[in-house]
Amino acid sequence: MEITLVRHGKPDLKKSGRVNATGMREWVSAYDASRISGSPASAAKAACQNSNLIVSSPLPRAVSSLHTLGVKPNFILNELSEAPLPIFNVPAIKLPPSLWLVFFRLLWLAGASSKSESCADAQQRAKRVADHLTALAHEHEQVFSMGHGIMNKLIAKELERAGWKKVTDGESGYWGTVRYALPTF
Repeated sequence: MEITLVRHGKPDLKKSGRVNATGMREWVSAYDASRISGSPASAAKAACQNSNLIVSSPLPRAVSSLHTLGVKPNFILNELSEAPLPIFNVPAIKLPPSLWLVFFRLLWLAGASSKSESCADAQQRAKRVADHLTALAHEHEQVFSMGHGIMNKLIAKELERAGWKKVTDGESGYWGTVRYALPTF
């Protein structure tokens, strides 16, 4: 049995200059609505072709990544959506979105969640997803999951806690592909 976790391709999003925290809300909304550009990585292609079941996050960048691979998901799993980024009101400071992403994600990891899902809640969601993917792997043997960076990392931790072993360790960037197998004893 195998589960492959893949991060979506690079979003087709115009580079922004500097934005304030309010502008960051708009940037995140545009990011969440974006499709992808570019070609898929060979590891993602191979994993997809070898899978018996394909599940995906509902976000457009995940679904369009599958479209780029030439497939449609067997079903959409809402819980695969990325952990939301909490955005706090920080007046008068303008930064590139990439710096805001790091700043707000670090606050989130430290326990600050504003009005979004907390890190602890996202970890619980990752446990549910890992359990669901495990059940699907028992039924379909090879499962391909198209998701997002933070959630894939949280899901991976839960799979490892449940005894799954990392077979291949791809990059964590766009099209990052990590394959897990459940050892048979």
